[in-house]
Amino acid sequence: MSQFEITHFEDRVEALIAAYRSLLSDYDALKKAHEDEQARNRETRERLNGVIERIRALEAEADNA
Repeated sequence: MSQFEITHFEDRVEALIAAYRSLLSDYDALKKAHEDEQARNRETRERLNGVIERIRALEAEADNA
């Protein structure tokens, strides 16, 4: 291999490493966003279940009155 080819190879490897780091950063950000969304979904589900419980209690109270 000539010096030019080695330099080209090194440049390509450095570019690939930079791309990998960028993709890894993007992946971590997406993973965090997904975890946040799952937490919001759990919270919404819990709040909705609370509303449903209150509605059922009101219905039971209305049936007894």
